[in-house]
Order: sequence, then structure tokens, then C-alpha cells
Amino acid sequence: MITVSEAVEIRAPAEAVFAYVDDIRNLGWHMTGRSSMAMLGSRLRLEILSDQPTGLGATYRYSGTMMGFSIDFSESVTKYLPPREKVWRTIGRSRLLIIASYEMRVAVEPLSASSSRLTISIVYDLPRSGFWRIVGLFLARPYSRWCLREMLKGAKLALEAKAGVTA
Repeated sequence: MITVSEAVEIRAPAEAVFAYVDDIRNLGWHMTGRSSMAMLGSRLRLEILSDQPTGLGATYRYSGTMMGFSIDFSESVTKYLPPREKVWRTIGRSRLLIIASYEMRVAVEPLSASSSRLTISIVYDLPRSGFWRIVGLFLARPYSRWCLREMLKGAKLALEAKAGVTA
């Protein structure tokens, strides 16, 4: 298993940071909101499958295509300790390209009453064999870093703008 982690300081209280990242629509925007070079011009559709959108057992599904290949995977929240930590992982049979399965973790650490550190990590497996394993060896780590940085950048921009913080 391979681990990638990124962190950023956000000028917002820990409770506000956790509330923002607890909403999967805020974290998944880089895959669903706009086409990008890293997504090769594709966008995925996000569905919230559980009755509740957050909390232990909350379940989500992403589906779509990338380069003509079908992408379809579900994930479920396995650890939920608001306002500090949330962990979720892929469940069932995942149809991904450069990784086989993953577990993600967000951790919010208060630095002061108005500032927090947000850390997002992914632990993933490469595809077991074949062409996609070779591609994954080269692209999974940089793609994972891009995803984490997009999530962090989005959270920082949204939360600091809401708080009226300017650069």
C-alpha cells in the first residue's frame, strides 16, 4: 500500500473546517465540478447512496468515463470523529484505472481559535497486474498528490473567503 499526504493551514476555526470537508460534495468537486487536465477532460457523477450524507456509514458512488473507460466506485465512511477526523474507503468492486482501491483520511487540528491545519491522506493499492499496474506505477502518486492539493486548495479558498480573509 502506498501513502500520500498533504496539509495546509486554513485561517478558520476547526469546527468550520471539519464541517466543510465533511460534505463530500466539497471534497469531490475536483472530479465532478469541472473538467481538468488531470481528469483528461472528464467529469464524474457523484451520488449520495445513504440516507445521511455524513457520519459513520455514509456511502457515496462516483461514476462516469475517462478516455472512453468506465469508472465506477463506491466508498463508505468507516471512522467518524467530528470535528477532528473522518476516514472513508472504497467498498465493493471498484472500477478505477491507475489504483485498485483506497482509503482516505481528513484530520483537522486546531492551531488557534481562528486557525486550523487540514491534513488529507490517501492510502492506495495499485492494480494487481497488467497494463494499468504499469501505468499506476508512474501516474498514481502524482495523480493522488493533485487530488489532495485540489481538495486542500478548495477548502482553503472557500473557508477563508467566507471568513473575509484576503491573501
